Formats: sequence, C-alpha cells, structure tokens
Amino acid sequence: MLIIAHISLMIAAALCLCAGVGFAMFGRKKNSWLKWHKTLNRTGYGLLVAGAAAALANVAASDGIHLAGLHHQAGLAAFILTGITVFLGFYALKAANKPVVRAMHRWSGRLSLIAILITLILGLIMIGIL
Repeated sequence: MLIIAHISLMIAAALCLCAGVGFAMFGRKKNSWLKWHKTLNRTGYGLLVAGAAAALANVAASDGIHLAGLHHQAGLAAFILTGITVFLGFYALKAANKPVVRAMHRWSGRLSLIAILITLILGLIMIGIL
C-alpha cells in the first residue's frame, strides 16, 4: 500500500512542479504568476517530501536496502536539487545580489526538473510499465 502512496504522491508532485515551472516560463505577463509559481512549487515540494517518506517507509517495511538502485539514487538527487531550488527561490526574493541568485534558482530548477523526469522514467521501468 505504501508503494501506491509513493507513486501517487510523486506523480502529483511532478505535475505541481511542472505547472509551477510553466507559470514561471509562460505566465509572466500576468501579475499573479509569482503567487502561482510559489504556491505550486511549495505544494509540489511538500508532496515530494511525503512521497519520499512513503518510499522510505516502504523500503523499511519490506526489509529492502535503501538507495540500492539507480531509481533510488536519482530520486535522492532530484529531492536534494528540488530542495535547493526551493531555498534559492525564496532566498532570491531577499538577496542582495538578486540576478546571480535568480540565475542559480533557474538553473537548479531546470536540473531538478530533469532529475525528476529521469527518476519517474526509471521508476516506470522498475515496475515494468516501460
């Protein structure tokens, strides 16, 4: 049952994060783009944390080995990169050197989105869907 929770939470997280990136890329003409970007990305990261907790609980309950496969390692990298991206996003609002921090936020966001999609593909391969 935990694996179903993990899959559901991670898909929801990926959708929220992709939508948040979409608002940043294509919604800048509207005044509310930043509000939507922050809300969707906070929600996505919260779902990512919950999904990671479900995965950890599932591995612990099944006496498995943590970080044993490529999907698990890519997931950890995606989790860390997304956390860094969220931190940089909030830091960029108050930073003294805003252009540099915003550039770091954008690049870490791109890398984390790529890592999330790679992890998703590896997970689908692992369970036999792809």
